[in-house]
Amino acid sequence: MPYGAGFLWQPGILWLHVLSDLGIGLSAFGMGWALLYIRTKRRDLTMRNLYMIFAVLSGLTGILALGDIWLIWHADYLASGLFRLVYAGVSLWCLVAVLLTVPRALTQPSPQQLSQANEALESLYRQSEEASRAVIDNVLDGVITIDEHDRIRSFNAACEDMFGYQASEVIGRPISLLMPDPTYTEHDRYVSEYLPIDAGARAVQARRKDGTTFSADLSVSAFDVDGKPHYTGIIRDITKAKQAEAARQKLLKRLTDSNTELERFAYVASHDMQEPLRMVLNFSQIIAHDYADKLDDDGREYLKIIGDSAGRMRDMVQDLLEYARLDKDSGRYDKVDLRVELAHVLENLRTLTKESQAVITYDPLPVICGNGVQLMRLMQNLIANAIKYQKPRRLPVVHIGCEDDGDDWRISVRDNGMGIEDAFIDQIFEPFRRLHSWEGIQGSGLGLSVCRKIVESHGGRIWAVSEPDIGSTFFFTIPKNPKSG
Repeated sequence: MPYGAGFLWQPGILWLHVLSDLGIGLSAFGMGWALLYIRTKRRDLTMRNLYMIFAVLSGLTGILALGDIWLIWHADYLASGLFRLVYAGVSLWCLVAVLLTVPRALTQPSPQQLSQANEALESLYRQSEEASRAVIDNVLDGVITIDEHDRIRSFNAACEDMFGYQASEVIGRPISLLMPDPTYTEHDRYVSEYLPIDAGARAVQARRKDGTTFSADLSVSAFDVDGKPHYTGIIRDITKAKQAEAARQKLLKRLTDSNTELERFAYVASHDMQEPLRMVLNFSQIIAHDYADKLDDDGREYLKIIGDSAGRMRDMVQDLLEYARLDKDSGRYDKVDLRVELAHVLENLRTLTKESQAVITYDPLPVICGNGVQLMRLMQNLIANAIKYQKPRRLPVVHIGCEDDGDDWRISVRDNGMGIEDAFIDQIFEPFRRLHSWEGIQGSGLGLSVCRKIVESHGGRIWAVSEPDIGSTFFFTIPKNPKSG
């Protein structure tokens, strides 16, 4: 029989059961739906499986309550029993799941513990914020934070010193207060239009509280806070740097002008001094020839000293003239066959080579880009020195070597001469620096200075290694692709 027969179909009792089961069913369905909704929306919750278990159990409870209403009029007890068997199985599964969750649930922090943890986190946050503010305030460069509306959000101590504002005076105000741009309007995005992000430092005109402006370097980087763009600007006052650069450029110009004047003076003086020297030499030779019988030994000795001194002065003037002319001759670069230039050098030094019985050998030499006349002077000076600076009764042996040194050609001139003391090896390239008397070895002291100037004008370098009484080797490099001046 259906349950209603047991109630004798009394309406009061029948509807009491119907309404009670209906309330139980609807409540169970509502609780199940609520649990599933929470589980779906809050994926960060712990023990989310419990929400699913109780949602299923609530749904089955609701079905069971509706089934009892059905049984009041229909005696489907077999179907009801089978459903209750399923309900019992699910309930046992829920029990096992809950029991397995108990140890984990017992380890969950209490509200008091969570509150203490939150307080600790807030304290750490405040400490880190204070530490960050202390670091930013002690940075030598100014640091400004700007929000998406170009409003200033932070302003460190360096900015206060730089601009003359206190942080409280500028927080919340537009960045154009500090860095006005004449083309900026209220409809423009100041940061995006005038302060490019991550574009490196750029020069801007900044304005202090007193209205004065100064030059500054500014770099801007972007970051997000709660999905909203913010910008950090690092600013540095470069007024002193610009003043120093202007002073340096002014000094450089003065030095350049001074060097130009000195070179012009050396050139003019050397050129104008040759004529009186030529007159002294010529007339001293005429006196020596025409009045030789009228001069005693002292007179002839004095006249010889005059002629030798004038000749020495002539050589010095000619070398000085050549030294001053080097800068004027630089810059005209072309292909130069060093073998051809060496042949010219050996022809020019034929008399010196023959008299000294020098033996000169050389490696194959390359074709390079440079000034042919200057490179010939360079090799001629080095080879002539190698022949002249010899111990008595020693035959000169000179070798010109060449090595590929990557981007450069490295040329060497090795001799078996008297050598150079280590204490003087760095001084020999200075103008008029002589290590021997004029009577011992003639020369003006400008030859190696000319060599250094030629090599440096070609973008190379020159140096020497030497051992006294054994010999010296002079090295110089010439770039394979020199930049013409």
